[in-house]
Amino acid sequence: VAVVTVSDSVSQGKGADLSVILAKVEANLTAQRIYQDLKLEASFAGSYSSVKRYVHQLRKTDPKLVYRIEVQPAEEVQVDFGTGPTLVGPEGKRTKTWIFREVLSHSRKAYSEAVLRQDTETFLRCLENGFRAFGGVTLTVNLDNLKAAVLKADWYDPQFNPKLVDFARHYATTILPCIPRTPEHKGKVENSVAYVK
Repeated sequence: VAVVTVSDSVSQGKGADLSVILAKVEANLTAQRIYQDLKLEASFAGSYSSVKRYVHQLRKTDPKLVYRIEVQPAEEVQVDFGTGPTLVGPEGKRTKTWIFREVLSHSRKAYSEAVLRQDTETFLRCLENGFRAFGGVTLTVNLDNLKAAVLKADWYDPQFNPKLVDFARHYATTILPCIPRTPEHKGKVENSVAYVK
């Protein structure tokens, strides 16, 4: 089976200009969108697979930069849940568990708690227990869009669970949910959850 790359397609006169593809990758377009644009704009005769492979190569050699953000003491805590071990009861009934993890962004001091549910009451109790273990409350709480806390995920105007809003008001803290599917926004706790697991 012959594998035709995008660069082969260009050399064979199939109409793909590598600089155009590079510009579209830098504009953060998907391989599917780039392929569609090439078909329309440059009468590209190559396959989608060749474009996809080439885009993948470009992204591997030039990954997105992730900037490390440092914060002051008591400024931020990052929160996450991870799956825990399965418990087996005396009658053989299996119960799924969750590990709540809370990490201070400045010192990386952490608090963990194993729970049986991820509901709002359990989440707030774990958050409060973490604050007690740390001996204080941070200015912000950085979390993902778990259903116990965020009813509707939106970067500009998220809809929070009313119990979480009351909790944040009581403790004078601000809740900051991450953009969905961006674990690097709370990387300090993400790696920590993997460590606990």
